[in-house]
Amino acid sequence: MATPIVIGAGPAGMHLARRLARHEEVLVLDADPDSPQATEARPQLLAPLSFDPSHSARVSPGTPTNPGPLPPTTGLRLLSGRRAVRIDRNDHRVIDETGQAHGYSRLFLALGASPRWPTLLGSRLTGVQTLYTRRQLNILLDALDHREPLLIVGGGLLAVELAALAAGRTSVTLIARRRLLRRYLSPDIGASVVRHLEIRGVRVLEQAPPHRLLGRHRVTGVVLADGRSLTTRRVVLACGITPNTRLAGEAGLATDEGILVNADMRSPSDPRIFAVGDCAQPPWPSMRGNIVQVLYLADLALAAAAGEPPPPPPEGLLRECRLGDDTRLVVAGPHPPSVSTSSATPTEGEALTVRRGTRVLRATLQQQRIVAFEALLPSPQARRLTERWSDHGALSRTDMVGLRWLAWLPPRRPSDPLVCRCAGVRHSALRAAIAEHGSDPAMIRQATRAGDYCGNCLDEIAGLAGRRPWRSRLMRWSMAVTTLLLVGVLGALPVWPVPDSVLPTHVFTAYRLMTDAIVRELSGYLLLLAILLTLVIRGGPRRYWWHGLLGGSALLLMPLHALGGLSSGAGLNAGLVALMLLVVLSGALVMLHRRPLLLRLGHRVATLLLLVATLLHLVFIYQY
Repeated sequence: MATPIVIGAGPAGMHLARRLARHEEVLVLDADPDSPQATEARPQLLAPLSFDPSHSARVSPGTPTNPGPLPPTTGLRLLSGRRAVRIDRNDHRVIDETGQAHGYSRLFLALGASPRWPTLLGSRLTGVQTLYTRRQLNILLDALDHREPLLIVGGGLLAVELAALAAGRTSVTLIARRRLLRRYLSPDIGASVVRHLEIRGVRVLEQAPPHRLLGRHRVTGVVLADGRSLTTRRVVLACGITPNTRLAGEAGLATDEGILVNADMRSPSDPRIFAVGDCAQPPWPSMRGNIVQVLYLADLALAAAAGEPPPPPPEGLLRECRLGDDTRLVVAGPHPPSVSTSSATPTEGEALTVRRGTRVLRATLQQQRIVAFEALLPSPQARRLTERWSDHGALSRTDMVGLRWLAWLPPRRPSDPLVCRCAGVRHSALRAAIAEHGSDPAMIRQATRAGDYCGNCLDEIAGLAGRRPWRSRLMRWSMAVTTLLLVGVLGALPVWPVPDSVLPTHVFTAYRLMTDAIVRELSGYLLLLAILLTLVIRGGPRRYWWHGLLGGSALLLMPLHALGGLSSGAGLNAGLVALMLLVVLSGALVMLHRRPLLLRLGHRVATLLLLVATLLHLVFIYQY
């Protein structure tokens, strides 16, 4: 019996298969024995890796960034390690490498792409490789040696992120034929990325196309077009991807750079055959490797196969890569003109460029809405900027001030935030999956498919599930218990009497000095500074309103404390001390709720200052 057949178990293929399997039997053929794997060549291939050179960089076979085992889907049959070798369009059959024929009612080609090998003399020497799958990535990371420099050829996002990752482990040189990231960034933002890489120890050579690779059997160096020579024993070619069209071409389907398709992703050569993902060439400019666009093309094919109207296009194009554990490069903008049936989203508007230290931002605003941006920001700020862009809401006055002067956005918590942009999974869906399947991140991902594609939401999914390494949990509980014990000791501390034996000594003189009104006023200002720090520097990416309320109430009492002197009475001092203890307690609860490794150093320092100031008030002031 003929059924729909999907060739390819990458992101587009598995997205198609799972949607089709809701209504009918589906067969998936894939040449990779480890499929399904999200093996698309993109910067998020490196998403699970640590930029700390002291940590192991290898991606284990069970890394959570892979889609993982196929969830039990009724009607879906996957044949891993079974390559399709021929398409018989006359009899509507697909023949695999074992010779078995599979009849199809509709055929979906999700063949993906292959890394492009440049026409470079010596590119097939030992030590030269491309980077497309996790298996290739593991081979590279296992072979990295600080004694052997690494040379990366390419000027795209994958090359840049790989250079930043390997910089702490070996000497890295990145050479680009033209300007680095010229497809994505304006020249000034691109120059900022180059400076960031150089600070991390990467040598960047722009406008330096390689001429040939040196070596007899193993690569030993490279000669650039300008005659310069570089020594290396390992080369990674990150020069883009080429759509896999051979199977379609041999079947007589129209191909060009990719498999030609109509606006509904149907082949003009055969109405039963669709092409999706990186192998497809739609009749509009496309950006291969963008996971949101890949899934949108799959949805177009599903709608056409079911006779339904096409889905609306996604909210623009977003690309990002990590340049360190705490730094992200994010680029977002409207679609090319022909992706939507309407005209292109205009990019005219107010241009905003901000440079503050390591923060660099170039954005286009329309009526206080972000329509496009390029940014090199800390990860929390990059995430907030992306959220403001994707929700199309007008920026508040606070947002505008922070954006213009500091390249900074305050946190904002929507009622049901979008956690996984690739799969369209919101916070409520993840909570429902946790309630149904427990706190196992693998089961949550199987139920929602969140985190299967780019991997940028894995940390948030793990945080919602509450699954953290035991060392992190131990440190988190230790810090919380220690803080709570200090609060308890300070609260129960009695007034320190002055023994008669020390009255005539210098110790008593120092004691009287510390209880002087001027010292008391200075300690009040110290409290003010500490509370301001607790309000400005938070322990997590969300706003804790109860924490801010306690600190704000303390700020209202500080002028009375500083101006009232000793005449303000013990009642005010007692209330103020109690309020300070509550603020410290709230800081302990923040530590308990969030991972301490993610807490800002300033938050820990502020909590310590607050404890010291409270101790001074309890010991030297409250008794008066």
